[in-house]
Amino acid sequence: MNEMLAARQKRVSEPSKKRLVLLAELLSRTNKARITSVELASFVHWSSALIRHDIASIGFCGGVSNGYDVRRLRDAILRFFEIVPASSKKKCCIVGLGRLGTALLDEAIFDGTGYKLVAGFDPNVNRTEILRSAFPLYPASRIEAVVATECIEYAILASRNEDAPSLAARLASCGIRGIVNYTDAVLGSAVSARVENASPVTLLRTLSARTSGAWRKVL
Repeated sequence: MNEMLAARQKRVSEPSKKRLVLLAELLSRTNKARITSVELASFVHWSSALIRHDIASIGFCGGVSNGYDVRRLRDAILRFFEIVPASSKKKCCIVGLGRLGTALLDEAIFDGTGYKLVAGFDPNVNRTEILRSAFPLYPASRIEAVVATECIEYAILASRNEDAPSLAARLASCGIRGIVNYTDAVLGSAVSARVENASPVTLLRTLSARTSGAWRKVL
């Protein structure tokens, strides 16, 4: 069954996946029992046809003339992409405790999300001793040991750009399943974990390119 689901997931394009995950978040926050694709389009500014296409791509056939059942659609998206419910807690860590990493030390950011920060790491030992956090902070030399002991599955990478590739490789090698990359570094295929690039600079450049219509194929 898992292999069948994995095969179905691969058939859904990455843009569709991102839109559907955002839709699930939106559906989690509405008090409506039913919602139409036209109503959804008014919130996210995609066409209603695109929304119906994305929903159909995961095999959900619950739409009728008066809209989708909000709870059923949300749960179908979460199940399809195996997204953890808010009631469970997937363990995460922050790697790199500079200005950006420090801003993420507030674990309340992840309240009600299904994810829990349990550790922070930085190559600078003094920084881990000076900073204060609700969870333990460790020197980067202890990444492998702590990830294994705490069964950490996901990492937020906010280190210096030059340190990012080696830190990402270490995280992947010790069992981290996914990395949110806040650095400008290109981690490359050597990192076996799934990577989502979230560098503010990269996202701004992408946004600017979309706004100007300057799409170009990168070779």
